[in-house]
Amino acid sequence: MSPSSQHNLEGSLHVGAGRHEALDLFDAAADAVAEVLAETTDWGPSGLRHSQYAFDVSADEACLGVLHRAGVAVLSEESGITGDAGAPVVIVDPVDGSTNASRGVPWFATALCLMVEGRAEVALVANHATGQRWRAVVGGGASLDGRPISTSGQTELSKSIVAMSGLPSHHYGWAQFRSFGASAPDLCLVASGVTDAWCDMNDGGHGVWDYAASMLICLEAGAAVAEVHDRDLFTLDHRARRTPVAAATPELLEVILEHRRADA
Repeated sequence: MSPSSQHNLEGSLHVGAGRHEALDLFDAAADAVAEVLAETTDWGPSGLRHSQYAFDVSADEACLGVLHRAGVAVLSEESGITGDAGAPVVIVDPVDGSTNASRGVPWFATALCLMVEGRAEVALVANHATGQRWRAVVGGGASLDGRPISTSGQTELSKSIVAMSGLPSHHYGWAQFRSFGASAPDLCLVASGVTDAWCDMNDGGHGVWDYAASMLICLEAGAAVAEVHDRDLFTLDHRARRTPVAAATPELLEVILEHRRADA
């Protein structure tokens, strides 16, 4: 991205416009992370925080370098809230699925979500293992690699493939289940109609960086989303934890929520 385009992007984001420019910025940030991962030789822990890897830190630095040059504030899993307090906020998980990446499991992604005045406006999830990129602009639909996507439309739990994080206390009655280990791309599978639902089985198991971008993509693809305890999903509190759920249809969401809330 050239200095002049960065300047134009900064101005447009500060007035709450420039949604497509934000996607360009997100692509540049995801590219910076991809470069870090391509050059990584140390796949071990950082020694700074539990469950943090050395490449998480390097990826965060590269991603924030791109975002801060564009004038946005950032809420990142790895580094908290940084940047201009009066600017729009980009919620970032530089590498969602770090353990997958460290073990060579091809399912890990960079997730970015632009928040303007408390609203999710633009999202990108880039799966670095597959090259897939899911995008969404509020009111403009969702896409995978430039092609529009939508949910499966499934309404019946007994016919559903449900992905999840964590373990349920009992079988909810789904046809099959999956656990892939990275919530951001996991949720995008619901948006793409590959799976029918996704559910967090651990109370308060996720920070907003884990799901914000994917939830906007799900919403723009026609999915129904909720938080098990009816809390706001799109929070800018770095300490907050949520229990998100997404499903292809409102009917399927309600059935899953009934089971999940019985577990809570």
